[in-house]
Amino acid sequence: MKYELSDLLDLDRMQGLLDSFCEAVGIASAIIDLQGKVLVGARWQRICTDFHRQNPDSRRKCLESDTVMANELREERSCLYRCQNGLTDAAFPVVLEGEHVANFFVGQFLLEPPDEAFFRRQARKYGFDEQAYVEALSEVPVVPKEKLGPIQDFLVNFAGVLGRMGLDRMRQLEATKALARSQRRLELAHEGAGLGSWDWSVKTGEVVYDDRWIEMLGFQRDEIEPHVRAWEGLVHPEDLSGVLRVLNEHFEGRVPAYEAEYRLRTKSGQWKWILARGRAMEWDEQGKPLRASGTHLDITERKRAEKERRQLELQVQHAQKLESLGVLAGGIAHDFNNLLTGILGHADLAMMDLAPQAEARSSIGQIQNAAHRAADLCRQMLAYSGRGRFVIEPVNLNEVIREMADLLRVSISKKVDLAYHLGDALPSVMADATQIRQVVINLITNASEAIGSADGVISIATGVIECDAAYLNQTYLADDLPPGPYVFFEVRDTGCGMDDKTRARIFEPFFTTKFTGRGLGLAAVVGIVRGHQGTLEIASEPGKGSMFRALFPVHAAPAAPIEKQADAPAEWRGSGTILLVDDEEEVRSAGSGILERAGFTVLTAVDGQEAVDLFDTRAGEIACVLLDLTMPRMDGVEALRELRRIRPDVRVLLSSGYNEQEAVQRFSNEGPAAFIQKPYRFSELIGKIRQVLENG
Repeated sequence: MKYELSDLLDLDRMQGLLDSFCEAVGIASAIIDLQGKVLVGARWQRICTDFHRQNPDSRRKCLESDTVMANELREERSCLYRCQNGLTDAAFPVVLEGEHVANFFVGQFLLEPPDEAFFRRQARKYGFDEQAYVEALSEVPVVPKEKLGPIQDFLVNFAGVLGRMGLDRMRQLEATKALARSQRRLELAHEGAGLGSWDWSVKTGEVVYDDRWIEMLGFQRDEIEPHVRAWEGLVHPEDLSGVLRVLNEHFEGRVPAYEAEYRLRTKSGQWKWILARGRAMEWDEQGKPLRASGTHLDITERKRAEKERRQLELQVQHAQKLESLGVLAGGIAHDFNNLLTGILGHADLAMMDLAPQAEARSSIGQIQNAAHRAADLCRQMLAYSGRGRFVIEPVNLNEVIREMADLLRVSISKKVDLAYHLGDALPSVMADATQIRQVVINLITNASEAIGSADGVISIATGVIECDAAYLNQTYLADDLPPGPYVFFEVRDTGCGMDDKTRARIFEPFFTTKFTGRGLGLAAVVGIVRGHQGTLEIASEPGKGSMFRALFPVHAAPAAPIEKQADAPAEWRGSGTILLVDDEEEVRSAGSGILERAGFTVLTAVDGQEAVDLFDTRAGEIACVLLDLTMPRMDGVEALRELRRIRPDVRVLLSSGYNEQEAVQRFSNEGPAAFIQKPYRFSELIGKIRQVLENG
């Protein structure tokens, strides 16, 4: 057993219970582990300790009694035994998760009034002081057989309670250890991601900052007052009111979480851009927040890079911009998929180490959900870059919009608020989800540009409307569309609005009212909506904003459900050596942990050249190679060619942040045995490895 029984039982409490039992029935008792150590005991009988255990001959009979009872207890059976010295003992096994870990002894006692003549003869036989021996005998309690049954039932149940108490305590200790491991992994994740954390008592104003939060600003701990007013004094004056507004919106329940970008003053007097995220964790009876927690991320470099990128974008034409953005989106999605592989992999491993009732499971589950949403965002970016698949299928507009929430937020001015009014139980439409996303982003971007640098609101609404012929005929694409139910997606803004002349030309290619406008956004919307047998409705007046409504015919079949990964990986375990090749440390770390957990020995290489060199010396022991596609020095295509030159039958599982079509088309001859797209989870990777090993 991993723990000493003394670690699992409250011995002080047990001692009190045994003392109470002895006081109530007069019978001595003890809990003794299998090594003979008395953990707790209450009042041994004097006739045994002062007489029977002192004489060699009578002691031998005691030991014979101990042997008989021990044999019974090893079979995990309770035992009632009358020893040759004339006294009765009882013992009950303590079992913990099927393992016999200790015994609960009770005795000595008599089942009937003692035969004093027998005991006097025994005293003379062993040379005891006869009168003292008889006096010790008088202290032994007599338990009639009619009372013994209930006492035995109580003692059997008590032994069972001891086992359950030990089991509960053992599970508590295991959960505590698992939680500590999980917390350490979370700390490492924060450290690796450069996150500083804070915990705020809203009622008292006290704030606990971790070391990374303080170091981020160049302070020492004693230089930062642990109070919210210290934080307020560091926020840039131009940003403070906006940050407090966002924070109050969350506290008032208008937004599910607090997120803000603002500047904080460092110890040197410089300003750092911070991305702050958090949420209220505890509330009082009136629903007011009592405690909030969150993180800070230094995004100064990102802000600087964003500014440079915006300046560069102003210098290029629309076609160049689209091409660059496509390449950028694909590259970012590819690299981000590498990061998500590490996050999801380690989150899976952490979840497997936690007990089912561990509180940390909920937090890690949120990490997994967030990573899956990020992976969906990567797939959108790959589709936008031309490296994704395009499929017409039943689509739910609400799900599309929810998936795009983060992308929409970063696509508009920070002075613009997004308001969502999504209809309930929305029917599906037959559509290419990627093209629908393009409609959404184009209309949202157009609305943001209409508001310009002013404060404003963009409202996004969905619903179902019954359209008759008269209504359809007054829409922009009245191409003999059939009357009936249509699902709509509507964007309203509080921007400058349009006059009739402008409204008549807004869908013309390259037409724009802005010097820096792109001119193709709304034209693309028309093409996509027309291709989906839908239509557009527009309403706008100068100074009163605009409304764009895209309508699509209702489809009878339900939208394809979003696939979710199973919480637990398959129980299949492999053996042998896997060579994992990837230039990203987080991918190697997560992949190694997954493969080792599944029973494999793992070798790692940081690029194709190192993989080839390692394979050249150990080809005979390597069962499979998990090979990344894009790496420095030697990429996956060239590496696979060299691996097959060394051993033609080598089994290779190719991995990439791009999809399978994009990756596999780079191989002119025989490609890999199988492909897995990043980010992958435990069950996905092990399933692919099993497929490669079993199918060749």
